[in-house]
Amino acid sequence: MDVATGLPPAHGTVDPRGFKQGMRAMAGAVAILAAEDTEHGCFGLTATAVCSFSAEPPSLLACVHKNSTFASLTRQDMAFSVNLPAPDQENVARVFGGMTTAKGVARFSAGSWVRGEAGAPLLVGARAVFECQVGEIIARASHLILIGLVTKVTLDRVEREPIFYAHGRFITVNASAPESESIPGKLDAQVLQR
Repeated sequence: MDVATGLPPAHGTVDPRGFKQGMRAMAGAVAILAAEDTEHGCFGLTATAVCSFSAEPPSLLACVHKNSTFASLTRQDMAFSVNLPAPDQENVARVFGGMTTAKGVARFSAGSWVRGEAGAPLLVGARAVFECQVGEIIARASHLILIGLVTKVTLDRVEREPIFYAHGRFITVNASAPESESIPGKLDAQVLQR
């Protein structure tokens, strides 16, 4: 175990630039993490490293860079939200992704926000919103892995297409075509039912 990183020794050398380029090719669902601290106010970021962790108890994982404001202000039991923006909220994802000059609480001027039951900011009109409490913080390499215990789920416009991020840009995939239409790249449901 490497004392500095907490990771096992590497089994070969991987060019960091090649690794990053390969990861840019992996499309990730876009989520906006948001929280509030009494001293610093509201803060948040756009992330693609968010996924379900467990249904019992309902929980999810979110990975945030250790140098981010979000990571520096994250604490055990903190309330935070994971907001899945709709395509017409791409500008909010850009703001929280650091693609504008807005920092800190100024980012919340993009989109419409309300306070959740535990105090975390929630994005109005998001496809889905998960209200969470930090259950565990795991430091590994350059990131913190947050285990969020889900306390509430709000589904608003879940039928809308998700936003993905790949190759350095936001993209959407039309996933709402009627079942009778052929969708390129989609397996025919009839084939699976035989």
